[in-house]
Amino acid sequence: MLKSILMLVLFSVAFAQMAVAGRLLPQDVKTGMIRGVEYPQVNVDGTVYKLSPGSRVFDQSNRSILPGSIPQSARIFYQLNPQGELSKVWIMTPDEEVSSK
Repeated sequence: MLKSILMLVLFSVAFAQMAVAGRLLPQDVKTGMIRGVEYPQVNVDGTVYKLSPGSRVFDQSNRSILPGSIPQSARIFYQLNPQGELSKVWIMTPDEEVSSK
């Protein structure tokens, strides 16, 4: 019983540290700079994309935010769906901005 509790505590601590270390992004994400938002359209590096139905936008804390909360200017990671629409957008943290340059 004590071994089980100890294993559970160790697993919880390890998982919490992994979550703080950074967020996991898919390998096929692209990087860009938002240069204007007029819902449902987002200008990324001069290309205007439409947000797909059911698109997900994540802030710097990896919380899901509403499309109306997308900043007019921000460095982002993004994914496109097969139709060429923005399906997922992650607003970069300052550390991610430095490491993506």
